[in-house]
Amino acid sequence: MAATVHTPDAWREYADTPQGGTTNGAIEKAAVPLKLRPIHEIVAEQREPEWLIHKIIESHVLAVMAGPRGTFKSFVALDWAMRMARAGHAGVLLSGEGAGLDRRVDAWRRHHDEEMDLSTLPLVALEHAVNLNVDVHMGRLVEAIDVLERQPEFMVIDTLSKFSAGMDENSNREMAEFLAKLSAELRDKFSCTVLLVCHSGHTESGRPRGASALMCNPDVEYIIKREPPSMVVTVSRERFKDTAALPPLAYEAKVIDLGRIDSYGEPVASLALDTSDAPPMTPAKWRGKNQERLCTALKEWHRSNPDATHISSLDLDAMCKAQKIDRKRRIEVLHAFVSAKILSPSAGGHAFFPDQL
Repeated sequence: MAATVHTPDAWREYADTPQGGTTNGAIEKAAVPLKLRPIHEIVAEQREPEWLIHKIIESHVLAVMAGPRGTFKSFVALDWAMRMARAGHAGVLLSGEGAGLDRRVDAWRRHHDEEMDLSTLPLVALEHAVNLNVDVHMGRLVEAIDVLERQPEFMVIDTLSKFSAGMDENSNREMAEFLAKLSAELRDKFSCTVLLVCHSGHTESGRPRGASALMCNPDVEYIIKREPPSMVVTVSRERFKDTAALPPLAYEAKVIDLGRIDSYGEPVASLALDTSDAPPMTPAKWRGKNQERLCTALKEWHRSNPDATHISSLDLDAMCKAQKIDRKRRIEVLHAFVSAKILSPSAGGHAFFPDQL
């Protein structure tokens, strides 16, 4: 019997039926043969990572950018969007904050490329939020993109909460379904990169807020940090789809005068980002009880193994179990330690950097 594969639309119809039953034979009608390729043909292609911005953001990925409020996430996302568009990559910017977009783009142009003709920039924007978790709204967005002169190579959604009204951010099922919808309806349909900007948790700034699916399901993740009053932000580059981890990026926000006066007689200004040196790292501050427990366990382990620079997966599992860290929470706890540069994934476990404790 020939093997078959099902299209995304067919799978959605399949998932909506009780116990995965089919509706009007949709699955059977949509079935197409699987194509199994010889492995030597795949290796012979010698694929390489494709970049929209070299060693910063790859093509055709679902990426998440997370950080607490006040870390200039939107400015980083806009900076990348402008750089990609200036390089000739067509893009779509979904801005839930809309009202300030004109000032931010004007500030970027004045600071980085004052001679730029914005009318030639292959970048379009939506200046208000729509609920992409609702099929009719997603359909309208797809229709609007379909009629563009150029199909997008990237899309920025700023922010998750603005474009997913009514979704329970703490539900892994709802979050996974939403990310799957972004992947199927936007990333895969248009063969583009989707960058989703979201807030990190109040007590765990090293991971996106809400369900762990938001941390596990995307292809790429960026964590943004800033220590006020400093205007320097760092952006992690630890998790890519097709390339190894890289050191964090750093940007410094500069106030840019837009050369006009508002109706109150005050100068109009906005921010633009410059590349900067990353600030010195500071030890992590643990707030979550599970993080505190693992931190204690790692310190004890280090005292017993002062020269060790690697912790096996078995040892980490044993630590988590001894500290009564629920299995469902372990991946989140370990991710926080990776974001804090205390652990780094490696073969058979994690590299360990006790100086960062």
